[in-house]
Amino acid sequence: MVSLTIKHGYLWRVLGRAAEYNRFVFVPVLGELYDGINIRPYRRPEETPTFPLTDYIDNQLPKIINRCRHKCGKIADAVWVRGRIPAIFGFTPLSLPFADYKYALLEQTFMACQQSSVNHDWVAYPFVCEDYDLSVGLRFIPDTSLTEVYQSIAKAFWELLLLEPNHVQPFCDGYIHYNELDDEEWLLVALKNRRCIIDFSDSIDF
Repeated sequence: MVSLTIKHGYLWRVLGRAAEYNRFVFVPVLGELYDGINIRPYRRPEETPTFPLTDYIDNQLPKIINRCRHKCGKIADAVWVRGRIPAIFGFTPLSLPFADYKYALLEQTFMACQQSSVNHDWVAYPFVCEDYDLSVGLRFIPDTSLTEVYQSIAKAFWELLLLEPNHVQPFCDGYIHYNELDDEEWLLVALKNRRCIIDFSDSIDF
């Protein structure tokens, strides 16, 4: 009998389908991060994601990601990731199901599962694929003993997504955004015909 040990997290339900890449099986889940004291399902708004996608792109951005930009010209790679996830994992990323308000476009939990070569048991490392102001990264529970594992997971996860960058699912979504005056406003985000649309209105024709 094979067992599964989850490091720093809880699993409630599997979503969509799994994808295997570079010795990891990535499973989208309804789950939570746990640091041994508190359940931490979502980040605080001021936290910037670690292991950003941009750190794992060699030389030149794929054209489809390069086209995902704010009006100021800043890369909004979370838009591409939001369209890429359903193309790989066969489900629509959750929209903060336990939160009263949605303050990010993307905040989806995954389990990176790895099988031991010794006893063939499995270990699962939960992480959250999330964005801050449409810049995407991965968040783990901090654990210095797992730093190398986290780095391997991040590398494998982003390489998996980058295998077929143009294979995306169109979507229209939104979240509450803080403007320059620190006021809340609804930011509408869409990926249509492989074109990124970011607007402060709800008038996108989809």
